[in-house]
Amino acid sequence: MVKNSFVFIGAVALLSGCATLNEDQCLVADWYQIGFTDGAKGEPETFIQKHQKACAKHGVGTDLDDWLHGREAGLQRYCTAARGFEEGVNNRTYHGVCSGEAGYQFESAYHDGQKIYQQQQLVKSLEEEIDAANTELDDLDEEWRMLKGQLVQGRLSVVDRAALVNRMDAIKDRTADLNGQREFIAGRLDHERFVLRDMQRQ
Repeated sequence: MVKNSFVFIGAVALLSGCATLNEDQCLVADWYQIGFTDGAKGEPETFIQKHQKACAKHGVGTDLDDWLHGREAGLQRYCTAARGFEEGVNNRTYHGVCSGEAGYQFESAYHDGQKIYQQQQLVKSLEEEIDAANTELDDLDEEWRMLKGQLVQGRLSVVDRAALVNRMDAIKDRTADLNGQREFIAGRLDHERFVLRDMQRQ
């Protein structure tokens, strides 16, 4: 029971992204299970070196054969088209661990997922551009109203009044440019969203 508990803790640590094992985990390690977990995550063979380094600090060796057998079993769970698509669409690194027909299907699905990820990033970028334009337009509108309020007070020198008018004209010009840019980006965003939905349907 104690051994199984430590194995479970080790598996959770690996899944959470921790690349090392502590002393207790090294002492009771089920190297087949650890290999299976690593294989199911798509880790390369060189990943064992991280375990070896971690356990060597505590004077504990690793069972390479058990780990390799476990990893091979884990790879059978990892090397599927469904997992390939999931890895690609989440932009996770693929270490080229899948081979044969399963490898071909994984990589094909991975590339499909990557295309969707890249399209999502494009849509996100365009949305951020529109948000930035809207923010600047709001700021310009607020500034223009403030300047207009100062202008109508009628207590300004000729020089100050001319400076206000020039700034208000500049705000109008910038507002017109931003509105044009926003309209163009919005049109492109609609198109890219359509492309993304079509990709996701396929």
